[in-house]
Amino acid sequence: MHVEDPRGRSRLAELGLSVETIENVLRRAEAERNFCTPLDPASLPGNIFWGRTIRFLREAYIPDGWRSANPHNVSLLLSPDESFAITASSGNTATGYAALTPATRYAKGAAVIRRVETNRQLVFPGYESESEPQGVGEDIPTWFLLYQHVNTLTGTRLYYELSLPTNPGSRGKIDSWHERIVFPCIDFEGFTPFPNDDDGEGGIDIPIERLG
Repeated sequence: MHVEDPRGRSRLAELGLSVETIENVLRRAEAERNFCTPLDPASLPGNIFWGRTIRFLREAYIPDGWRSANPHNVSLLLSPDESFAITASSGNTATGYAALTPATRYAKGAAVIRRVETNRQLVFPGYESESEPQGVGEDIPTWFLLYQHVNTLTGTRLYYELSLPTNPGSRGKIDSWHERIVFPCIDFEGFTPFPNDDDGEGGIDIPIERLG
């Protein structure tokens, strides 16, 4: 695990990322989220933050040779050599705390779980998972930009980390991590607090088949 120190910055540099760029992405996403009001649907602020985080990550890094992909509707940013991918997700109340072990806030669908199983297979070579048809962005590690919003007396606070999961956990909530890069929190004073944020990644995949 790396906290925001020279080791954390060095690890990010190895991945072709920077603290400043990621923070700027999240600040932009929070500004978009803040356009919501309490009259909007309860899930909209979280959906906007998640979607804009994905978009702004892509906008920031595609000029450097990264590219976007959406295999099985999982929104990814692929590294220039396509050796790993990044996605985003809301996390639980342990997200962003180095002394705690976070989990995704909500259960993930089958496509996301398969990516976590791939991570596990790559990290622990003896582990075998069910093979799946290969496509763009498949069979590579997938990092999660994990975040949580906490309401404060003066606005909102964002905790976040970039972490590599290895276990889908119970009921589809990802809760085990091979590597974590934990960032300092960001305070957004004067920004609107929202009580029931959700993210738009999608949780449960329900296959629909014609009978007969």
